[in-house]
Amino acid sequence: MTSAQPAPRSRFWLGFVLAFGLLMLASCGAFLVATGLDEVSLAELQGSGPGWTPPPTTPTPAEQPVISGSEAAGSETGLFAPEQSVRNVTNSRVNVRATAGYLAKPATDVIAQLQPGEEAVIVGPTAQVDGLTWWLVRQQTADGRMVEGWVAQATASGVTILGE
Repeated sequence: MTSAQPAPRSRFWLGFVLAFGLLMLASCGAFLVATGLDEVSLAELQGSGPGWTPPPTTPTPAEQPVISGSEAAGSETGLFAPEQSVRNVTNSRVNVRATAGYLAKPATDVIAQLQPGEEAVIVGPTAQVDGLTWWLVRQQTADGRMVEGWVAQATASGVTILGE
């Protein structure tokens, strides 16, 4: 009897695997060069060099109010003068603040609110804070208290708050 001999293996698969591996090596190498990873040093890979450090930050000082003298109140914008009566010309309540400005303020900075159409009296200088003009006003609240605080002339988007 004759024994059956196995058929010789085709060399197609060997060639296919070698060609595929060569193609993968070439495309991965091209990708690494294109992304700049060819400039990585051995020290960086081993971690013996300095690690990543964040860029230095420069602290920015808080904006300080620029207050004009009381005799010059209104001269900056020409709108209001001391002892002039003004009112809230918006359709919403407006905060009266203990200090000029509205950014990064605690809730306790709001000491009262001007209702729509409600009047207040200009009592002092203006202040330029947070990109807005603020007026020192005196107002009698609904519960009868007299409060003195700061109201912005307009919103940050340009909507007028105070008018005659």
